[in-house]
Amino acid sequence: MDKTRRERYCVSSGAIVKDAIKILNAQKGKIVIVVNSDNVVVGTITDGDIRRALLNGVTVNYPVEKVMNKNFLFMRQENYSEQEARKLFIKHSIKQLPILDTNKNLVSIIFSDDIKIESDTKENCVVIMAGGMGRRLGKITNECPKPMLLVNNKPIIEHIIDRLRSYGFSKYYVTVNYLKENIKSYLGNGSKKGIDIQYIEEEQFLGTAGSLSLLEFDTHLPIIVLNGDVLSMVDFDELLHYFETSKTFGTICAREHSINIPYGVIQADKDHVTKILEKPDHSCYVNAGIYVFNPAFKNFLDKGVYCDMPTLINELVKKKCKINYFPIHEYWVDVGVPETLIKANDEWDT
Repeated sequence: MDKTRRERYCVSSGAIVKDAIKILNAQKGKIVIVVNSDNVVVGTITDGDIRRALLNGVTVNYPVEKVMNKNFLFMRQENYSEQEARKLFIKHSIKQLPILDTNKNLVSIIFSDDIKIESDTKENCVVIMAGGMGRRLGKITNECPKPMLLVNNKPIIEHIIDRLRSYGFSKYYVTVNYLKENIKSYLGNGSKKGIDIQYIEEEQFLGTAGSLSLLEFDTHLPIIVLNGDVLSMVDFDELLHYFETSKTFGTICAREHSINIPYGVIQADKDHVTKILEKPDHSCYVNAGIYVFNPAFKNFLDKGVYCDMPTLINELVKKKCKINYFPIHEYWVDVGVPETLIKANDEWDT
């Protein structure tokens, strides 16, 4: 790794979390190396470190020292061998490994892909919901279903499947309705990609969750469910690990969304003004259209009955099923309107 490329992964110990996120989202391997003024490596930051910090109330304007891992795993340059690196990748389930010299300066970063650590084939089922009409896109979807719209000369749904394949997923259900033959004829049974695709055909529109009631599977493994119009760089290994270790019934991927209020907002105690906030930003987490469920979620749906996803989630919460959220800072776009289709074509390069 040349010096210039190596430095792209580094951030100063005086930087803020927002700076680290920019590097994570821009560079291969999803790691940030934190160095002090003497160029000594003092910590590392991965997606997981950022996510845990966000869940604990850390904001993007906090110093990186609040989120970095000071007890990070690394190899000394003089001890490096591909065989030893492979052992560490497998033993610790990591995807990147800094190589340091005797002064703890960064020499290189080794990625699991570099030494052919391949993702194990996963037995989890993936459900891609691709039955909607895409009305918000107007005439664009008159003759083409939204999941088949091209982003950089490849249908959105194929981008989604190819990314999931890279994580070892091979069993897919695709829910279809509107212009379903376009999707079925293009993807087929998945054999060309070495995967299995089965189709769930709605006879009528069943909403964003109702089609899940038609699924026929026999598994105890978590189910990945995602919208067929969402492009994201979410780490599905980490998402599954998060779901399994949190012992939850369902996990919702959530994206932070900020809205600027273009007025002075009054804060008051009854009728007494305590402060005016001039044009504040309001941030909240919104549903990103990617989920993990315990397969028993089907028991909460009536077969063939319309249901949208918020209704299902609220019903699960009402029934005391634990639902948590997984904050994502990675690239994400919902291709729901012409503007976001243009945005995806400009930005999506995987």
